[in-house]
Amino acid sequence: MKTFSDQTVSGTALNNALKYPDKPYLISRYDRQGKRTDQLHTLTWGEGERIIRDLCNALLTLGFKEFDRAAVFSPNRPRWIFAAHTPICLRGTFVPIYPTSKEDDVWWILHDSGARFCFCGKEQLPKVLAVKDRVKTLEKVIVFDQMDQKPDPIVIGFDELMELGQKNRRLDSEVEKLVEKTVPDDLVALIYTSGTTGRPKGVMLSHSNVVSQRSVTSEMNFTPEDVWLAHLPMCHSYGFSADLLGAGYVPGVLAVLDSLQSDEIKWGLQKIRPTVMNSVPRLWEKLYVQINTLLRERPPIIQKYFKWGIAVGSKAFLLKNENKPVPVSLRLKQKMTKPLFNLIRKKAGLDRLRLCSTGGGPINPDLIVFFGAMGINLFQGFGLTETSPIINASTPKNCKLGTCGKPLLGVIEKIAEDGEILVKGPQVMKGYWNNPEANKEIFTEDGFFKTGDIGFLDEEGYLTITDRKKELFKTSGGKYVAPQPIEGEFNTDPYIEQVTLVGDGQKFVSALVVPEFQALTAWAKGKGIQFKDNADLIKHPEVVALIQSRVDLANQRLARYEQIKKFRLIDHSFTEEGGELTPSLKRKRRVIVKKYQNLIEEMYPPEE
Repeated sequence: MKTFSDQTVSGTALNNALKYPDKPYLISRYDRQGKRTDQLHTLTWGEGERIIRDLCNALLTLGFKEFDRAAVFSPNRPRWIFAAHTPICLRGTFVPIYPTSKEDDVWWILHDSGARFCFCGKEQLPKVLAVKDRVKTLEKVIVFDQMDQKPDPIVIGFDELMELGQKNRRLDSEVEKLVEKTVPDDLVALIYTSGTTGRPKGVMLSHSNVVSQRSVTSEMNFTPEDVWLAHLPMCHSYGFSADLLGAGYVPGVLAVLDSLQSDEIKWGLQKIRPTVMNSVPRLWEKLYVQINTLLRERPPIIQKYFKWGIAVGSKAFLLKNENKPVPVSLRLKQKMTKPLFNLIRKKAGLDRLRLCSTGGGPINPDLIVFFGAMGINLFQGFGLTETSPIINASTPKNCKLGTCGKPLLGVIEKIAEDGEILVKGPQVMKGYWNNPEANKEIFTEDGFFKTGDIGFLDEEGYLTITDRKKELFKTSGGKYVAPQPIEGEFNTDPYIEQVTLVGDGQKFVSALVVPEFQALTAWAKGKGIQFKDNADLIKHPEVVALIQSRVDLANQRLARYEQIKKFRLIDHSFTEEGGELTPSLKRKRRVIVKKYQNLIEEMYPPEE
């Protein structure tokens, strides 16, 4: 049997197709014609490889050359995956674009990367056509969805491209030659940062960068029977590496969702019942709130049983985390909790879930304990797009609550004098595309990458993150405040969804607070409070008093200079569409501060 190098993404993919042609590769709600349905559809490795080969043949026919770039611009779907693999198999580079990107960013990414081809969804097509005349390199736009008619000569349908490839299968051998020529140092992806300040920067990741991430796979004990729930955008380095490439390396089964929306994830969990799930803290926070919201609707005896079970499970989890024996009496109590926990997990589609990771931002350790008490192992990691992305990872072998784990194999990690985390290692990017000035700024003189995160290493080598360097602010009293840990105090609060701290240069810390409206509405109705909408609800004195009591609870755990003296309630959630969140649901602090400047000014009148 012919084999290819397993040190490249393209070689690994072709090897899997040769070894496991009939093994399920992808599960999604998209059928073979690319239509979104309410049913699950499966593609095998052999079927997936044939699609990729035909796409490769078509691009070769259209003139694709080694080291060319092709962009992919749509939500997750099987065709997204095939489109991403196509330039990679031709010894080229794929350029992902977030499906919600603004027109100006779409232009910049296509222009800056020099993409010759762009795969996109029907919803994203208007943005590409609006900027195409300003992208000199762009030759063809391939649309995943069916079209009644072509809106522009530059457009070609995905099925039409497939037919072109099928007619030129004589080029199969050329594709294999390009896969064989690919070396680990070749560029595999240009992933553009979200661009919260200035133009997005193209992060150059090589095959060796992303392949280095496999060092964590053996420690996580993944198997070919595992099913990944890929709901993170695969245009983000976390989803691309941990889900698409992680599941592909084992190889397990990749179940693809096309949205981070709660309804889509709920549907996916119940339909697919995954065994592996990688996500961001916001999802775990939502699951926590949903579970507790459901429990409030159950009889008091069930609520009491659940709280007792969580307390028992938490004690056992903490002992295991500290490598201490769990007493027989505690193990017996745990057995008594299993019927309820099993029922809850099954209803939520979490009953087969055995390995989970959280990254992309800080998570409240209480959430890890909560899910651990229910038998769901949640491991925290740390990384950035520029590091492919994982630098540190908690694993079943090396895990300490409240930390991001130890560095991956080959990583050298140290803390600068100002607390910034500096790293060297095989996963650190080749640099920023077409941006020598940014490359000079991001590396130290001795070659360490500046992560921009503040943290510390303990005596055992476990890393703890305290905040983003750029997000630290100083009060007028000279005290530095790290907002993320304080905001994290509210992540498990039943009545608060999101908190953003402000106070740079001011006498005290204040906050913008988004309530958890489902829980707050139920509470208000129980109190007989009359209101028309969210805007009316947050003005009610009893609601303000409730949120004040939640803030007071958090303040008890904070130093005096960190305590929240004032807050203002916002009548809607922060969203990606509203500009307050990144596609991976991290808050854009500068955007929030600018957008809600009038509310902030109310908390700091001139006389104060």
